[in-house]
Amino acid sequence: MQKQLEWIQSEQNQWLKRCKALQQKKYRQQYQQFVAEGLRFAQEALACSNAEVVLIDEQQQDLLAQLAITADTAVYMVKSGLLDKVLCTMHPQGIAVIARQPQWDWQAVGHMQQIAIIDGVQDPGNLGTILRTAWASGTQAVLCLKGTVDLYNDKVLRSTMGAVFQLPVYQIADAAEMEEQLHQWGFTLLVSDIRAEQYYHQMQFPEKTALVVSNEANGPQLLTKGDRYVKIPLYQQAESLNVAVAAGILLYAIRTSRKE
Repeated sequence: MQKQLEWIQSEQNQWLKRCKALQQKKYRQQYQQFVAEGLRFAQEALACSNAEVVLIDEQQQDLLAQLAITADTAVYMVKSGLLDKVLCTMHPQGIAVIARQPQWDWQAVGHMQQIAIIDGVQDPGNLGTILRTAWASGTQAVLCLKGTVDLYNDKVLRSTMGAVFQLPVYQIADAAEMEEQLHQWGFTLLVSDIRAEQYYHQMQFPEKTALVVSNEANGPQLLTKGDRYVKIPLYQQAESLNVAVAAGILLYAIRTSRKE
């Protein structure tokens, strides 16, 4: 039986107001929700059971056929033009979801072998690219320290290409407490630092590695002391690599060094 669709005819509708509010971090934190735009994001949110509400422009009704709508997910057809007003992108695809922020079990990190810690990366595109690369490389979780750009910033989300629903990401309020716990679980904190003495291709990576990457201009902000340090060779006169590029090189190096 086809799901009965509801209609939104006014920009005063509660879900359109919610979309607009969720552009601000404080409301994303308050409601534990975020807006994911586009067909691919909608499909990902539905597949992971994170979709609260699906909103579709009335001129894009054909998109319904590409969605696996669950019985408990509300779907609204929105009067043409109204959805565009509350979305961030310049050229919306006519579909968005209000998604629940994924919740991950912190204790599961103790059983992992490869994780990444993000310390003070403030560019949304860089964070999104790191998350996407972490997921692709087999990195099992990412820990974002205070001072890192908000995970659910729309520019971060677009750069992740759906990794936000698949990769456990933890928002860390207390870096010292996190460091103590990771050490108890047997992790070595490996800090990417251009001033390190050892190159990554010369290193034997620890069995349980937590790679720390940070703002390339200012370095680590909260984790000022690691267990080991590593750098990537620069064969020309460049001062440093983009943090997302550096993270990708090191995450893949760590992953390929593991014998499984």
